Amino acid sequence: MKEIIHNYDNLKDEEINKYVKRAKAIIENYNNEILVVNSDKNYFLIGGHLDNEESFDDCIIREIKEEAGIEIPYKKRKPFFSIKYLCRDYPNKGDNTKYITNYYAIKYDLIPNIDNLNLTKDEIKGNFRLEYINKDKIIDVLTESLKSCTKENVVKDTILVIKQYLNID
Repeated sequence: MKEIIHNYDNLKDEEINKYVKRAKAIIENYNNEILVVNSDKNYFLIGGHLDNEESFDDCIIREIKEEAGIEIPYKKRKPFFSIKYLCRDYPNKGDNTKYITNYYAIKYDLIPNIDNLNLTKDEIKGNFRLEYINKDKIIDVLTESLKSCTKENVVKDTILVIKQYLNID
């Protein structure tokens, strides 16, 4: 699995005292469209934080069920990319945090079950919605959204991951 590591503070692994782990998914349907979340003026991929001792695979199963209302068969999920950030004194002084996000590539005609969603208060407040965008247009749509988004780094990481998935430099 390919990975990118951002370590602007030049932290060593032995200096890390906090870990934040996430799993996210690129879901492409058979119409060549990629599923994205649009919430609070930000585009990003389905996924979220690992709970307690949860594995990355268990997390993506749970997150898809919470955010799309369905379960995707195990054989459809393939990890393909990872982004890691090593940050000194973040989010609090003394926290040297390693953020790990593993991304799964899933080819599946996901049709959300809106009646089965389990969204957080923040997701509801942000007008959480799922959108399919044609993969030939998705980079342009997300790049354009950078002008008005509220979480620029989240959208930029989403663009980076989609470019990796589409093999675009």
